[in-house]
Amino acid sequence: MNRQLHQPQAQPNHPVPAPGQVAYDPVSGRTGVVQAVHGVAELLFDHRMSSDRVAFLRPERGGVEWTAEAGALRFPADGEGGAQRPHAP
Repeated sequence: MNRQLHQPQAQPNHPVPAPGQVAYDPVSGRTGVVQAVHGVAELLFDHRMSSDRVAFLRPERGGVEWTAEAGALRFPADGEGGAQRPHAP
């Protein structure tokens, strides 16, 4: 198995969504619910991430899960990523 050594990345300066929260992935331009976040050393597949943490996201209404760099995730702004949010009454 070919393992690349990754240098620890600096922690982001913004709040990062945690599992169960909706996140915006700026690389894909999509929003999804964070399912889990793992260090690259825990993964058994070629993750192709440059950071040391990988997030697994799934569309809010279900669908195919994707991976993203955990440190790049942020809470979505209104209308960002096509997320439809119910408005409070």
